[in-house]
Amino acid sequence: MAITEPVLSLPTASEVGDFATSLLDGYGLRDDSPGIAILVARGGEILFEGARGLASAELGVPLTPAHRFALASVSKQIVAAGVLHLVGQGVVDLEDPLARFLPDFPNAQAITIVQLLNHTSGVASFTNVPAFWTTPPPLAITTGEMVAKIAVLTPDFPPGQGWSYNNSGYVLAAAVIEAVADMPWHTYLETAILAPHGIEGITFPNGWRVVPGMVPGHSISEGGHVTRAFPAMFHIAHGAGGLVGDVRSLMKWNLALHLGDILPPAILARMITPEGSATLPGPDGTPPDYGLGVASSTNHGEPVISHGGSIQGFATLLAWVPSTQTTVAVLANTDDPAVMSDMIARQLVAFTIGKPYLPPMTVSTPPAALAPLAGTYRLGDQSVALHVTDNGLQIDCTPVQAAIIQGRRTPAQWHPAPPADITVSIPVIPLGDDHFAFEASIARATFTRDAVGRGASFVFQAKGEGPGTTWQLVRDG
Repeated sequence: MAITEPVLSLPTASEVGDFATSLLDGYGLRDDSPGIAILVARGGEILFEGARGLASAELGVPLTPAHRFALASVSKQIVAAGVLHLVGQGVVDLEDPLARFLPDFPNAQAITIVQLLNHTSGVASFTNVPAFWTTPPPLAITTGEMVAKIAVLTPDFPPGQGWSYNNSGYVLAAAVIEAVADMPWHTYLETAILAPHGIEGITFPNGWRVVPGMVPGHSISEGGHVTRAFPAMFHIAHGAGGLVGDVRSLMKWNLALHLGDILPPAILARMITPEGSATLPGPDGTPPDYGLGVASSTNHGEPVISHGGSIQGFATLLAWVPSTQTTVAVLANTDDPAVMSDMIARQLVAFTIGKPYLPPMTVSTPPAALAPLAGTYRLGDQSVALHVTDNGLQIDCTPVQAAIIQGRRTPAQWHPAPPADITVSIPVIPLGDDHFAFEASIARATFTRDAVGRGASFVFQAKGEGPGTTWQLVRDG
């Protein structure tokens, strides 16, 4: 149950700026800790461009929107566009087998180029291998060496028979660019796609070179203290997440891509349209709706094309709303999950398109009315527990489930995944008629009761709207 303001007109730049500032205040973004850079634009008009926090916690340098950040998986759409640019030139076909370009890769005859780009190839993602997080990375590695490391991994499923977010696929896609263009993948992107459209702020920091304006990444300790992040391994992130850039360059990218300057209309349409296994319900009951390097979703009914990402010390999100040509770019130089870059971006999109989220209106509900909803609820192999405290209803869940509820990074972007045996408690806010909100979240839940008034199930809407997932009661509280 997402409640929105009636649409009268699109907000002005001043109104967007005031809202962005209040949003950063509301999420506790401070000037004395690592922070976030934001750009909001309508077409080529910048409505708000600003930053909050420090570029370097050690040096005390203020963050600015001109600073460059690791783009993490936002890089994927640029690599996908590089492949699609070659498709437009007629030298690659999306249905080509990978064997045409990497003949020695296992099962390459059965894997197609489109499957690399929409995560349906079945190739195992190298970042899902536990040893990836415990083995010291090499200081330098070639594309061929990365491909060789991926080649020995056991596939997740036969090509085209499933969907699983996959960083390996984009290393292989970058290798395809190199095989066709006869130059490093990033050189092709910069010379054939980015530079011709005036996008000079996005680059690949190859060979540990110094990148002007690049900020360091930060993390948070178990005690809540800011720390240095483990250095982002751009050469290993490769085509899956190795680019760096700034918010204004991302706006230029959105305009060039989505207004048709980079790709022919038919190819762009295929890029942003999910197909095949990418449209089927996943383990949580919702489809990934992933195109080629971008995901399709809605914000209060408006189609949105977006992608987020995370890499050591950074979190990112880039969104595009076709109906209003709205760009929202959010780049954080910390991987602290309390910096809710995804949630901030979604609320900025909603406000800028004239459909803002309203704060939940709490309906006073006595504990006796809430107690019948307490219990353990299950969806597949996942479970959550609801119970009533002196302060009202509360949900106990894992850190990954809490991230979904509060709109932080999704499990596919969370590397490494947090321990599953940690319990996170989130207050649940009654809205009346068995509709509920969650603290610091736009998510909503609607409960169904049985014949005697006990909770039977609830429908959870992570984004406060659209189809939800149904959790069934398995044990009373």
